[in-house]
Amino acid sequence: MKYVIIGNSAAGIKCAETIRENDNSGEIVILTDEIYPAYSRCLLPDYLAGELDENSLAIRELDFYRKNNITVQYGVKATKIKPESKEIVLDNAQIVSFDKLLIATGSRSLMPPIPGLDGENIFGFRTLQDVKHILHVLPTVRRAVIIGGGFVGLEAAYAIYGKGIEVTVVERLSQILPSQFDGKAAQILHRDMQQEGIRIITGNGIKEILNPTLWQKLFGKKGKGVLLDNGETLQCELIIVAAGTKPNTEVTQGTAIKVARGIIVDEYMETAEKDIYAAGDVVETVDAVTGKRQLSPIWPNAVVQGRIAGLNMAGVTTPYTALIGMQNAVEFREVPAMAAGITEPETNDEVIVVEKERQNKYKKFVIRDGKLIGMILVGDIRQAGVYNALIKNRIDISRTKEYLSRDDFNFGYFLASGVYC
Repeated sequence: MKYVIIGNSAAGIKCAETIRENDNSGEIVILTDEIYPAYSRCLLPDYLAGELDENSLAIRELDFYRKNNITVQYGVKATKIKPESKEIVLDNAQIVSFDKLLIATGSRSLMPPIPGLDGENIFGFRTLQDVKHILHVLPTVRRAVIIGGGFVGLEAAYAIYGKGIEVTVVERLSQILPSQFDGKAAQILHRDMQQEGIRIITGNGIKEILNPTLWQKLFGKKGKGVLLDNGETLQCELIIVAAGTKPNTEVTQGTAIKVARGIIVDEYMETAEKDIYAAGDVVETVDAVTGKRQLSPIWPNAVVQGRIAGLNMAGVTTPYTALIGMQNAVEFREVPAMAAGITEPETNDEVIVVEKERQNKYKKFVIRDGKLIGMILVGDIRQAGVYNALIKNRIDISRTKEYLSRDDFNFGYFLASGVYC
């Protein structure tokens, strides 16, 4: 049996590892367009900040591939899949055959259609190579602009700011972290970061990037200009684009594989083409809270999906159990925060809110039909694991909901009431 995996990150590595645990003789080949052994994208902000070295990014020991008899082809891009002949065409014209295939191509930085965004010293913040490009130009940088006020953008901003660089974050929506937190939670985190010294502009998009030649011609200044929709112009030498991601689904073109925003898979992570599976940021799966099919581009979900795909590819029939698609945690300075599930309630939902503004603490719980379906925790994320278990397992909390917001809340309340997670 020959297993081929396109992608060398969370889902791909876990899939390969799982296959080897269940098939010690099959051939495993990993194809990756990167030139590095598997690393954690979650740790890239710490690497940029200088808190970790490159070796610390590795998610497996350096001899992982050798020990598991896995062949890796670095720096090659899969451009086409031929399901009928079970072949993959690479960008170097090489043809790779397979018996079972996993598409774990992940996603890439979304580049908004902003004039001038293709200029120099403008980078995404998705790969190790992106960060190396940023580090290479940092000695010449005094001011940086971050496009996007989501998790990735704020993490990049904090890492850059820690190196003594003046940083401005521009978010076109009315608040930072618009996909994860409500306005009140975002306001607390916004205030905390600005107190640190990072400037944050919300409700204002970017009209154009004035690259060095034009910027100098117009204003006689070095660097480049970022022209905002309201007419304000920011001066900088570096721009980091963190305006979202786009699943890398292009390799599926010309096949029967169904794609919406991401690749559609069944409960066994198999696509519409037999023996071709998909996992990680590139796929859509059913969310445990909403019951709807959606992207879930977070690391833990990619690992679980990779494992399920690996089991099924190796002949161990195992269905995928829906996970919480929206689940994020962050701590930029002194205020930790976490969000999970549905945080914007519908008309008939019950909402419990506890706010302690002076302490930068805020809790919000969304309850539907007696079950916790979403939460936001700011300033105090203790017992977050219990809340997550309640959401994922759809536990009826009708008799215990009044305890959710208590500072001493813990699993003991459910033991006492006879309700178990």
